[in-house]
Amino acid sequence: MVNYRDLGILESITIHCDRIETVTKGLTKEEYLKNVDYREIICFHILQIGELVKHLSADFVKENKTIPWKKIAGMRDKVAHGYGTIDIEEVWKVAHKDVPVLNQYCKQILALAENQ
Repeated sequence: MVNYRDLGILESITIHCDRIETVTKGLTKEEYLKNVDYREIICFHILQIGELVKHLSADFVKENKTIPWKKIAGMRDKVAHGYGTIDIEEVWKVAHKDVPVLNQYCKQILALAENQ
């Protein structure tokens, strides 16, 4: 069973994932590369997700090894401390491949908790 604090964190993570998915829906890579606003919005939400992940309990992380929690936190650090050297290609990949997987995983846990 997942504790209430972790459930709250997962709920917040899904909010940021949903926002990334909304912003990137229909967005071409070319549009993303040309528009700094899109990149900043996506990076902001990736940063928030990574910060939230750092607050998940050790027990939760240990029990849910399917998701690379440490890498997510590391991505947050890259975005936060990249000082202009953020790999925008990596951000694109994260937004399109990794975020939907994370979002689905978190929503599944939340749905299971709700039904208990």
